[in-house]
Amino acid sequence: MKKRILLLIALAFLAGLACGCVIPGTPESAPSPGASPAPPVAVPLSIQINATPPRYNLAMSSTIGIRLEPVNTSGFLPEDSRFTWETSYGSFYHWGPPDFRVTELGPRYTGTGEPVYWSFFSLEGEKERPPVNITLTVQGPSTGDILAKASLKIGWEDPHGFTAIVEG
Repeated sequence: MKKRILLLIALAFLAGLACGCVIPGTPESAPSPGASPAPPVAVPLSIQINATPPRYNLAMSSTIGIRLEPVNTSGFLPEDSRFTWETSYGSFYHWGPPDFRVTELGPRYTGTGEPVYWSFFSLEGEKERPPVNITLTVQGPSTGDILAKASLKIGWEDPHGFTAIVEG
């Protein structure tokens, strides 16, 4: 019985050597002196916009609008990157700690990645609400290079309605 186990271990070892496998820490597996490590691979930044709730009406008392939050889905996001939000209709707002005061930011706002809220008010003489296009552009802190872009569409329950619906 012992001879069989020893024979199996010897065969497994020989098979490993025949396949080119090496024991970790042996000279064959260690990098050669003077060899430089492989350079890091830059992964492109990818951003999405998380929107909640998916339906919003001005009569809702639980929120001041649709909360929009940037989500890094891949890549490296440098510290102090700039996040620029733009909307074709409505406005952005800030609401949160410490005092939970509502602050209007306007239809174009640049910040540091904190969530914003989107909402709307009826304009005088407005007969129909237009589709809403929201874009988010992330720029590098020192160069201003565009690192990523994301967009979101908001529609309406009906053209004259007061309920906005996140379409994606």
